[in-house]
Amino acid sequence: MTCHPSFALLSEAWDLWEKGGVLMIPLALLAFVIYWTALDLYYQFNHGRLLKANPVELPRWVGKPGEAEDGIREILEFCHEDVENLEELRARFREVRAAHIPRIDRRIHFLAILVSASPLMGLLGTVMGMLATFDGLTTHAGRTIDPVAAGISEALITTQTGLIIAIPGLVILYLIHKRRNQLHMLLVRLESLSMQTFERHGGALAA
Repeated sequence: MTCHPSFALLSEAWDLWEKGGVLMIPLALLAFVIYWTALDLYYQFNHGRLLKANPVELPRWVGKPGEAEDGIREILEFCHEDVENLEELRARFREVRAAHIPRIDRRIHFLAILVSASPLMGLLGTVMGMLATFDGLTTHAGRTIDPVAAGISEALITTQTGLIIAIPGLVILYLIHKRRNQLHMLLVRLESLSMQTFERHGGALAA
C-alpha cells in the first residue's frame, strides 16, 4: 500500500530529527524564539498603522490632526496640545520617539543575538557529531559502520538546521531594521512639519 505524500514527508522529517541528536531540541526552541520575536516586532510596527500612512497627506494632517489616521492623530494631538514654544514641541516629539524607538532597538538587538547564535549552535552540533564519529571509529573499529554514520549524520544535520534558521532570520532582521528606520524618519518628518506650521502660524498649532 502506498503511503500518502504528507505522511511520507512527516516520516522523513522525523527521521532527520532523530539523526540530528539531542541538539535538535535547543535548535527548535531557538527557532521558535527568533520567529516569535520577529512576529512581535512586526505587530509593533503595524500598531496604529503608522507606516501605512500616506506621506503626501502628512502636511495636511499636521495642520488638521483630527483628520489624520489613528496612530498619526494620537501623536499629533499629544505633541500639539497646549504647546507654547518650539522647545516644548521638540520635547514632546522626543518623548514620542523615546516611547517607540528604544524599545524596538532593544528587540532588534535581542533578535540579532539569537540569529547569530543559531549557526554557532549548529557548529556545536558538528563538533558533537564528529566526536561521536571518532568514538565510533575507535570503539567499533572493524565491526560496524553504523556509529560512524550516525555521528556524521548528526554533524551535518545540526549544521544544516542552524543555517536554515539563521539565513531567513538575517533577511527578517534586515527588513525589520529597515522598517525601524522608516518609523524614525516618519517621526522626524512629523516634528519638522509641526515646527514649520508652528512658526508659520505665529506659535499656534491645531490639536
